[in-house]
Amino acid sequence: MTSPELSIGAFAHLVGLTPSALRFYDDCGLLHPARVDSGSGYRWYAVSQEPRARLLADLRVVDLPLVSVRAVLDGSPEEATRLLEDHLAAWRARRH
Repeated sequence: MTSPELSIGAFAHLVGLTPSALRFYDDCGLLHPARVDSGSGYRWYAVSQEPRARLLADLRVVDLPLVSVRAVLDGSPEEATRLLEDHLAAWRARRH
């Protein structure tokens, strides 16, 4: 059974991103839509993509660079932990 699909607008609302951000993340290869209509180019997202989209949004809120976001989303848990710890340490150093 496949996950139900949502329009780009409905999915954007669900995950707290804008449709333009979703198009950007598709172009960057971070979050591809589940389906793109071949005639109109309209993007559809699967409900099962919600966790990845929410994590992506959260990582961008804390200003994690896109290259690090990709590694956190697609890399090993150990790499994700290291990147997030390094990002937090750099943030703390900037505050002092």
